[in-house]
Amino acid sequence: MTESCLDLSAGHLAGRLTPFLSRALQQPLQLGGWRRFPAGFSWITIGFQATPQTGGDPIELILRIGDPRGLLAPYSAEPEYRAMETLAACVGLPVPRVYAFSDDPDIIGAPFLVSGRVEGDTPMPWKGAAETRGEAQNASLALDFVDGLAALHGVDWMKTGLHRLWGDVNRATVAREQTDFWWRHAGFGGDAPGAPPQMYHAMKWLRRHAPAAPKVVIVHGDYRVGNFLQQDGRITAVLDWELVHPGDPHEDLAWASLRVFSGGTGRVGGIMDREAFFERYARQAGFKPDAKVLRYYEVLGLFKSASMLLSAAQRVESGRGRDVRMASMGFQVASTLLELNRLIAEAA
Repeated sequence: MTESCLDLSAGHLAGRLTPFLSRALQQPLQLGGWRRFPAGFSWITIGFQATPQTGGDPIELILRIGDPRGLLAPYSAEPEYRAMETLAACVGLPVPRVYAFSDDPDIIGAPFLVSGRVEGDTPMPWKGAAETRGEAQNASLALDFVDGLAALHGVDWMKTGLHRLWGDVNRATVAREQTDFWWRHAGFGGDAPGAPPQMYHAMKWLRRHAPAAPKVVIVHGDYRVGNFLQQDGRITAVLDWELVHPGDPHEDLAWASLRVFSGGTGRVGGIMDREAFFERYARQAGFKPDAKVLRYYEVLGLFKSASMLLSAAQRVESGRGRDVRMASMGFQVASTLLELNRLIAEAA
């Protein structure tokens, strides 16, 4: 099926997903209560209920659909599903329970993932949000946030199904592979003479200075305040695993602590002092981050942000994307490239 066939009506989704989920959950189900959530530039998120036809309480579920016109298209649901499946037993890192996935476009027109619904709201790092929550809740959120990242990086993924998905990973090449991935995502190939000069310079710098990872861990890829649910100052679920991949633990650390996610507070995610964040992580993970490597991955993080912004603008210009929010992302390109240049100068 093509992207023009993507039908999100309740009738269509129920008709296509009822037999699929009934097989996956091994019981006849009735689906209903469809509700689309407006947040997110990437995957489409829809809440619904699955009620056993043989009796019993309805199961609250979340359907995530890899929109062919989304910010990070094309999508595959399997990496996200396998990661969340693997991490279900990870102490200190709550993730939603996953029930089923498919990358077959013939089912609903796009890759999709079905998970359990978790109670909680999404805290944001923007200025004022932390003050509204209060210091006590910020402190508990901060500890859950950093401890969850340490727990994630401590998982021996080589002994899980993720090894079958990712295979053997060379720790000497993971940084360069991420650079190349985001260079391509921005719409450039080879030397890309049409690329903004700052992007081309950053790409060359990142390739030239790419460090070997001290170890290869599960990298969330978008671990930051805003991508988890909380209730009463405790994290109830870490979300948005679509960028999960094997890589350097510094990558998640640098991304989480980028200035753009500080909400103008100077603190990591607006909730935790930078020094305390890295010290706590080092104690929990048994691994002290290298300041020089962190600076490298801060550059890579801004390069990744610029790639997303450029790609969003290109998708709208070409007609592949229709979300007006993606069009507005083009206005952020110049300031992001200036910040990228600043970080390269600091790292040098």
